[in-house]
Amino acid sequence: MKTSNGLSIAGFVVSLGSLFLGLWGLTVLVGVALSAVGRSQAVNSGGKTGLGTAGIVIGIIGAVYCWIMLIIALS
Repeated sequence: MKTSNGLSIAGFVVSLGSLFLGLWGLTVLVGVALSAVGRSQAVNSGGKTGLGTAGIVIGIIGAVYCWIMLIIALS
C-alpha cells in the first residue's frame, strides 16, 4: 500500500501558507525545500508525489509574487 509522505504534506502546507504570509520569501524557501525533499523520498519509495509537486509549484508562484511585490514597493 502506498502511503503519503509527511515532508510532502508539510511542504505543501508551508508553501500554501507562504501565499498568505509572505515574510519576504523565507517561508517560500522552506516550503519548496520540504516539498522537494518529500517528493524525492516519495519517488524513491514509490509513493505519491502529487503534494510534493504541488508544493513546489505553489512555492515558485509565491516566490515570483513576493519578488514582484518587493520590486513594486521599492519603485
